[in-house]
Amino acid sequence: MIFYVFLDGVGIADYDPKSNPFSRFAKGFLAPVGGIPKSDADLPVSPSQLHYIKTDAHMGVTGLPQSATGQTALWTGIPGPKVLDRHVSGFPTITLRKIIAKYSLIKVLNEQGHLSDFLNCFSPPYLKHVEEKPKLVSASTLVQLASGRPLKNFDDLSNGRGLYMDITHEIMGTLGIDMLKPGDPLLERRDPYKLGKECFHKFSHYKLALYEYFLTDKVGHAMDWEKAEHIIKNLEGFFRGLLEGIDPKKDLLIVSSDHGNMEDLSQKNHTENPAATILYGKDADRFAENIHSLADIVPEIYKTFGMEEALQNTKSNEFLK
Repeated sequence: MIFYVFLDGVGIADYDPKSNPFSRFAKGFLAPVGGIPKSDADLPVSPSQLHYIKTDAHMGVTGLPQSATGQTALWTGIPGPKVLDRHVSGFPTITLRKIIAKYSLIKVLNEQGHLSDFLNCFSPPYLKHVEEKPKLVSASTLVQLASGRPLKNFDDLSNGRGLYMDITHEIMGTLGIDMLKPGDPLLERRDPYKLGKECFHKFSHYKLALYEYFLTDKVGHAMDWEKAEHIIKNLEGFFRGLLEGIDPKKDLLIVSSDHGNMEDLSQKNHTENPAATILYGKDADRFAENIHSLADIVPEIYKTFGMEEALQNTKSNEFLK
């Protein structure tokens, strides 16, 4: 199984506790993002088996990397910035939507018989928004919809078929969702370490499972040190659980980002820093050797499953002609 975790807005930068919250707060899995040598990080596995890749988010296009084009590259293998000759933030453009509709990683894998899914579970208001304003949805939502698989809901969350966007459910009580009343089990805080440790077993029926965590980007834009410390603690617990729950001989953990942001809280914008890609498990050495830009992750996934035709289709797609 491949467990593909997306952390929005996380770049790799030099050690600087004055501007980089990963330098100041991360002690384990995310410490190298803050310039701390992985040999000094508190890890449950050998540091030599973990790969931290400085990944090109520009893909040949000048300007600050952005979410819509970067995420398109991460989940289709097609470099969105190069197609448009610019970086696009927010929601995907018409062209990006066409790319995702045809080349969505989840769509292509399922068409080839490799059961794959998007694990994020959504509230009724968001699912209603998707129905009413389908052009104003994120790239990850489009990647799932292109596959024909439904977006997961709170029933899926209650029954352990997916994960919530903040891992712990802490933020859920602040969103004013009408269906959630005091005492609702969904409002109970989850232990991120326990959830992480269960993931590879709980979702083992998938060949690939994608999970998106976007609070990192929000904290970066808000320049919020207090929240940065809190979510780094939660994320490190989650990743520690993942590392302890994985069988590295048959499973692979991929952690990726679309651009830099939270690694520099001295300013509120995206950064020019390379995006973070972190690898552990089966085929991690091959992935690490061949990943240079955001668009290189999907082709390596196709190699894992022996999907030569999908690999060639991605390389020779009509959008880059």
